[in-house]
Formats: sequence, structure tokens, C-alpha cells
Amino acid sequence: MEIINFNLRISEELNEKLIKIAEEQGRSKNKQIEQILKEYVKDYERHQNSISINQEHNNEATVNINNK
Repeated sequence: MEIINFNLRISEELNEKLIKIAEEQGRSKNKQIEQILKEYVKDYERHQNSISINQEHNNEATVNINNK
């Protein structure tokens, strides 16, 4: 799995809270954000739609969202 880098703009207060939560969970802030996103996607798929991604080339991906 390829790792994607991106910038995220958040408030200083939210940043500090994420750092605190990450420390309590034994993770870096980056890994905590990744975990939050994974949980969100899992919950979304469970309650809304199934998402499948077919990636044929490194920079081109097709995303299919199937309604339940």
C-alpha cells in the first residue's frame, strides 16, 4: 500500500487536543489521525455505502460507492 502525504489545516486548539489523545493512546499525532479516519470510513461503510477502489496505475484510481 502506497503512503500518501497531504497537508491538513486545523485550529491550534484541535491540534493540542489531538496530541493529548494520541499520547494517551500511545500513538503519534499522525497515527492517531489515521486511526480516526480508518474508524470513520469503517463506520461509514457499515451504515451507508460500501466503497471499493480499483487502482490500475499509481496515480489513477477508480472509486466506486455502492448504496446498501
